[in-house]
Amino acid sequence: MMLWRLFLLSFVFLGQQAPVPLLHPVSPMPSFSVVSVRPSKPGEEGPRGGAGDDNYHAEHSTMDVVLAYAFGLGFDQELYGGPSWMRNEQFDIQGKLDADAAPAFRSMGRDDREEQMRLMVQTLLKERFHLTYHFETREMPVYRLQIAKGGFKCPADTTSPPVITDPTRPRFRLPSMLPPPPPPPGYHPPSPAEMARLQQSMHLRTRGWPFWLLAAMLSHQPELNGKPVIDDTGLDGSYDCQMVWSREGSEGTNQYLFAAMQDQLGLKMTPSRGDVEVLVVDSIDHPSEN
Repeated sequence: MMLWRLFLLSFVFLGQQAPVPLLHPVSPMPSFSVVSVRPSKPGEEGPRGGAGDDNYHAEHSTMDVVLAYAFGLGFDQELYGGPSWMRNEQFDIQGKLDADAAPAFRSMGRDDREEQMRLMVQTLLKERFHLTYHFETREMPVYRLQIAKGGFKCPADTTSPPVITDPTRPRFRLPSMLPPPPPPPGYHPPSPAEMARLQQSMHLRTRGWPFWLLAAMLSHQPELNGKPVIDDTGLDGSYDCQMVWSREGSEGTNQYLFAAMQDQLGLKMTPSRGDVEVLVVDSIDHPSEN
């Protein structure tokens, strides 16, 4: 239950930390054989999305979320430009491979398959939303995830089963949100009052987590305000970490995130500056009809 609550409260981006090159187009670009794009109906739950064996889907999703998937963006400040509707209008998007191409796609390794799927979403954005863009490298404020004075405090975990099917560090950032575990029977989303209470006492336990997943979770807490994070720890493998903290601004009595990381995990986020590759949207239109 606690793991479900933790993922409810924080979108988690996976994969290596910045600076990581964004996913540039190739020639020739792959594409879906069937594409559907529609405005989302009001009141639908979301956003939801991801890649299947032969398809990509995004429901109730804004275009900045779809762009993040297509180009491998991991942090809010890696996306610049674009009209305001790109960040607040929601769409349902489906892309499907041709049946003849699906077997070869399924036979690819995880990272190759992920790259091809995201390149196909780039093609979809260009053809249906008339997206034009360019890449830049900008110096900007970042955080560096480092081992704190006194050393890393989490013991190695060599006995817990992996929490994800393939725990190896991915070549690219995976889909922008890690799906939480299935909710227990009878589960209902917390009300605003219940959510406020949950933020008073957050709990983390990482048995079976690869370290890159822990680093990703810490890197996308709201206290960091979407700034890119560079993992300078050099840590790998799986560790049994435990941390209890309260969201800043809540009525909780636990330590806030930065103090809890240092005292309980032996990790710290150090403000710094660094060169980060960003995607600049030059233009994007409302989608053409199906």
